[in-house]
Amino acid sequence: METKPTEISSSKMFEGYNKRYKHFSPTLGCSMTFHIYFPPSPSPSHKFPILYWLSGLTCTDENFIIKSGAQRAASTEGVALIAPDTSPRGLNVEGETDSWDFGVGAGFYLNATQQKWKNWRMYDYVVKELPQLLSENFPQLDTSKASISGHSMGGHGALTIYLKNLDKYKSVSAFAPIVNPINCPWGQKAFTNYLGNDKAAWEEYDATCLISKFHNVSATILIDQPGYDHSYFFISTFIDDHIRHHAKALKL
Repeated sequence: METKPTEISSSKMFEGYNKRYKHFSPTLGCSMTFHIYFPPSPSPSHKFPILYWLSGLTCTDENFIIKSGAQRAASTEGVALIAPDTSPRGLNVEGETDSWDFGVGAGFYLNATQQKWKNWRMYDYVVKELPQLLSENFPQLDTSKASISGHSMGGHGALTIYLKNLDKYKSVSAFAPIVNPINCPWGQKAFTNYLGNDKAAWEEYDATCLISKFHNVSATILIDQPGYDHSYFFISTFIDDHIRHHAKALKL
């Protein structure tokens, strides 16, 4: 199966390009898609810093690219956007599509330990496989200069991944993230099924638990949760602030 990414669509936007790719993921055991927004390049040898975007429940790699309008600021700031999918797909695990908040479209950016959901390893996909794939196949990207952001479940993913990998990411931001999943129904349902009943394992994917272990990271964290709804109207209103937050950190 082809692990090298194949381009499946391309659209010009703000003088750069949204490009969608498909590849087989050994980590997840299925084909996956992801988007890259390439800003306009000042020279053939230029390398762009990158911002990973992790989407929320029910989303694919397309929602952010189509709805957020992030490309305007990304083009201006010279930051490439990387938008992966939210879970494995097409594995036909019994019950994987029974509910909108678990299974397909709801990977919670963790590594499942329960046998039935063994392919749900979005943490390793985002932290390990995808950066290596980008580094090996896209010379115009500088994967050593990376930041991470997300919305809702993706905000949970961005915060926990950042806090557990401070050496890999320059900054983090989130829109209305699930910051304490061990104490909310979404998190409890997902963690019980993916991780079993070991509450210590749950805490490894809970930003509120993780943040107590670290100091002096507040300047690199931006979280928005104002009086807007939970949609992309909210995200598109404040996304420029988030892009600039990351651009500043990536260019230090």
